[in-house]
Amino acid sequence: MDLSGLETEQKTLPIIGYSSEFLEKGLPNFKTQTLPKHPVENIQINKQKNEREKQYNMLGKVFGSQYPLMLKLEEEIYNQPLRLPCLPSSYLSLEVFRGTDIEVEPEDLYNMPNNSPLIQPPVHQQMEQYLGMSDLKTSNF
Repeated sequence: MDLSGLETEQKTLPIIGYSSEFLEKGLPNFKTQTLPKHPVENIQINKQKNEREKQYNMLGKVFGSQYPLMLKLEEEIYNQPLRLPCLPSSYLSLEVFRGTDIEVEPEDLYNMPNNSPLIQPPVHQQMEQYLGMSDLKTSNF
């Protein structure tokens, strides 16, 4: 029995692609990445998408097949970011279109860039990096 191929597979671990900043992102958990998700978790993740598809099907039956297509086109337009790539977009028009602007969720309170412990480089340097004019790692800010 040849075990040479088996030994090389055991020596390599998928740690290479992970950042060394464990305080920022937490420790990697390989068990949750390799095991399949529970079916209920998939249902919870796709809940909003399934509800929208049901609503589009109902609207298509009531108003005709062009109406859901028009709504999907409007949603794609509202889903496009209108700010510079380094600035966060609030997507307020998309929330108003979907009707979720009234609901207050934990992401609305805790996902603010002002509360982030990370220090962001200036916008000018971020745009230079986005356009490929300089590298953020070599710049001093």
